[in-house]
Amino acid sequence: MKYLLLFLFIPIILFASAQETKKPTNVQKYPNAKWRKKVKMAAQKMNQGDYQSYYNAGQYLQDAYDQKPDKIRIAHLLATVKHNLRDYQAAEKYYKVVVDINPNTYANDRFYLGQMQKMNGKYEEAKITLSAFINATSDAKYKGLANVELAGCDTALALIKYPTFNKVVKTLGNVNTVIQDYSPKPLSENRVLFASQKTDTAVNIVKSRADHFSSIFIAEMKNGSYSNRTLLPKPLNDANYSTGNAIFSNDEQTVIFTKCTDSLSMGNRILCKLYRATKMNELDWNEPVELTDLNFNDGTTTHPAWGTDANNNPILYFVSNRKGGNGGLDIYHAPINSNGTFGAIVNAGNEINTPGDDLTPFYDNKNKVLYFSSEGHPGMGGLDIFTIAGSPGFWGAPKNAGVPINSSADDLYLALNDKSTQGFLVSNRAAPNAMGNATCCDDIWSVTMQHGVTFKGIYVKRGDANSVPLSGVQVVLFEATGDNFSVIGNNITDANAFTYSVKRGTSYKFNGTKEKFMPSIDNITVAFDEDRDTITEVFYLNQISRKRVKIPNVYFAFDKSNVIDFYKNKIDSVLDVMKNYPTYNLEIQAHTDSRGTDEYNQKLSERRAKEVDMFLTKTKKIGAAKISVKTYGETMPAVANELPDGEDDPEGRAQNRRVVFKILTGDTESAGNFENYGEVTQQVKTGPGFTNPDNKTFIKLRK
Repeated sequence: MKYLLLFLFIPIILFASAQETKKPTNVQKYPNAKWRKKVKMAAQKMNQGDYQSYYNAGQYLQDAYDQKPDKIRIAHLLATVKHNLRDYQAAEKYYKVVVDINPNTYANDRFYLGQMQKMNGKYEEAKITLSAFINATSDAKYKGLANVELAGCDTALALIKYPTFNKVVKTLGNVNTVIQDYSPKPLSENRVLFASQKTDTAVNIVKSRADHFSSIFIAEMKNGSYSNRTLLPKPLNDANYSTGNAIFSNDEQTVIFTKCTDSLSMGNRILCKLYRATKMNELDWNEPVELTDLNFNDGTTTHPAWGTDANNNPILYFVSNRKGGNGGLDIYHAPINSNGTFGAIVNAGNEINTPGDDLTPFYDNKNKVLYFSSEGHPGMGGLDIFTIAGSPGFWGAPKNAGVPINSSADDLYLALNDKSTQGFLVSNRAAPNAMGNATCCDDIWSVTMQHGVTFKGIYVKRGDANSVPLSGVQVVLFEATGDNFSVIGNNITDANAFTYSVKRGTSYKFNGTKEKFMPSIDNITVAFDEDRDTITEVFYLNQISRKRVKIPNVYFAFDKSNVIDFYKNKIDSVLDVMKNYPTYNLEIQAHTDSRGTDEYNQKLSERRAKEVDMFLTKTKKIGAAKISVKTYGETMPAVANELPDGEDDPEGRAQNRRVVFKILTGDTESAGNFENYGEVTQQVKTGPGFTNPDNKTFIKLRK
């Protein structure tokens, strides 16, 4: 049996408050009645079908159960009442009593126990219960329902593990009441259109039948809270009907809404029909006209929503239980003709509709996505919100909207603004200030949608005042997880921006390379609360220009390895090269003259190389990993150490006591032209034939 509050979704007749002070009148008529009579009276109340009767039935049954806790029928009826009142915790408690006493007496109560465990968020327990039911039952219908619920448990566990970045918070202000509020639609200027029961006297129908009905309201946001709750005028609201599920045209001059009969005057049947009204002036509306093209007399038509087909022609979505559907409530659509009439009614199809109830459609025209609620697709709770991309006849696959859009309770009526960024949904999830039965009643919740983020980028030559995008840049995108980077995409740029889909709360590295340009490495982090759906960045590449770069040799005094101060400033040209070409490496080659033994000269060249290496790494802060050393001793003289006649050549030997710098690069095309140069200063000419600063001895220079 479908629980009573499912009527909420057909006609929008809603029921009582969760707060203790607003409950229906306690049962006092037969305080001394026997438990059997109380069970009988409870069964009669349940047949009446309204909330007051169900609540009173629960009072009778609770008294009877307290007297006879071992009577399985009382526990079964009490579980059914709590189920229909959406008191999931109490319903789970009493269904478990039934199953523990005898799981075969009311065999389907094991299914409902699993369903209540699921709606209380106990997914692992629900899986065990539902699996046991599936193995025990021969009822094909309930076996199918149980398999959907079982799949929903697995869906819920996966969705909880990977929540979306959407935000859902209780709407503040005069939108929510202690009773029921539903069918919210965002309007311009921070206003919301919604339906609600007018006062808390709705919990007692006898007290005020007019207040039992729901009506259409508008409220506006001020300082973070909704105020100026305004009842729409007659004839839109009607004291003899429940009205709700209203949608305005873009100019707010036309409204389509639902009018529903009173279940008590219809033998517990509730029939809803669609109506349309137009505005006469700023305050007044014309008399609503029934949409006879869409309604039918024997059932319900409700939940209108604007939409477009594949050719952007206007259509109207709606919900109905007419014959020929998939079962229960189905979503339909019909084209809107230019004269305001409607064309052929079409079932939205098996991608959307299920044997269960499928309802509250909303079409996001910007993103071409239909939002709807369903109990037939595997979900986290009773009703979950789903999305499906496309248009009639061209639908994709339905997807659960995930956490936190959905909860273990009922979630429905999602509707967004024109930008698809803000909106509302309706849920009976437990609110922070709920009292008593925390899940009895539906409230309006505000939604911030965090759609996927698109990254758009261009590479520009640094210094280009017009920022013309560079073509032919190889872009590699890395996703960063701690110190680990994984490649998730690559691209070659053209005249347009390159794009990637990125995730909130994630860091990325972009590597851009292009011939004759220095490589670019850029990092970005997409914040968790990023409110943009598109992030645009400009990356810059430094162009490499081939130029002649002079790199000095360093000369040493005889038998010395210290770097002469004169050369320390000259070495700055080496630093400039390493700074301008960060991918290049440096090789230090150390040499000596021929005086001394081979072994001694080898060690002397090592000391000279080390001295220069230390100067560059410690003083000038060049990374040690970028420098390599080679020592040659006297084996590779730049010039001869002796004159042609065999005499010693002090100036030649001075030129051989040197360190040479060699730039190592694999990119010879873009590399600069490097030229070693330098001269031997008088300070280092200390061998024979040169003036010795220490002993002032003059030795004749060679000619």
